[in-house]
Amino acid sequence: MIEFIKSKLFLKHAAAALAVVVLVLWAAFKFISTYTLHGKTIEVPDLKGLTLKAAAKAIDDKELRYVIVDSIFDEENKPGTVVEQNPSAKFLVKQNRTVYLTVNAFNPPKVQMPNLIDVSLRQATAMLETYGLEVGNLKYVPDYAFNAVLHQTYKGRDIQPGTSILKNSKIDLVLGDGLNGEKVPVPSLIGLTRDAAESAVKSASLEVGALVYDKTVKDTTLAKVYKQTPAFSSNAMINPGRSIDLFFTQDETKISIPTQDTLVPNE
Repeated sequence: MIEFIKSKLFLKHAAAALAVVVLVLWAAFKFISTYTLHGKTIEVPDLKGLTLKAAAKAIDDKELRYVIVDSIFDEENKPGTVVEQNPSAKFLVKQNRTVYLTVNAFNPPKVQMPNLIDVSLRQATAMLETYGLEVGNLKYVPDYAFNAVLHQTYKGRDIQPGTSILKNSKIDLVLGDGLNGEKVPVPSLIGLTRDAAESAVKSASLEVGALVYDKTVKDTTLAKVYKQTPAFSSNAMINPGRSIDLFFTQDETKISIPTQDTLVPNE
């Protein structure tokens, strides 16, 4: 009899313990399901191009969160707008997921002006590119050091090394002309886009003159040089600092790149 009572009591305790375990497991699964919103997802909105205020509202409407992780400067996008997002648009996420944003800055970042004095034009160009700056106008003055930088100027005034300046600014250079004894070859620019042609002109110690587009040009970034003045030839030499006029077209039939067989010596 005693053994029967003990057995019955054991079964009651075991049943109670099992009930507690089942209840705890049910509560745990219920909590996890609620916490993770099991089976419920939200589509991330497309935020690119939106102002930060508009993006914040779109994110809030979806019960999501956002963090600005970076700021860049891109001239092709409006200042203060979203240029990148992670996760991307239409990606499915859980409620309260954080969306990481990259926003376009209102102004370019600033850099320190390097010291270009006494370096060659080629070196100066490379240094400016390293700092995120560009070569502006070139001016030649009498000096024995041909193509050496004598002055670095910004908006008409000398700019000292270490000066804080907006990135992508153009720096004008005053260079030695070798006392007019030096001449530079005329570069071949036929078939180049505007950016490539301007870069080649600067590298040749020359200036970009007039930019003329014919009627076929619908997109200036796609147009190519079909004529240049002065024209290129195998022995054409001109004074440094002289301008070269560029003529552009999108008609490929007008573009005839000079070859060694078609070059006419410059008389």
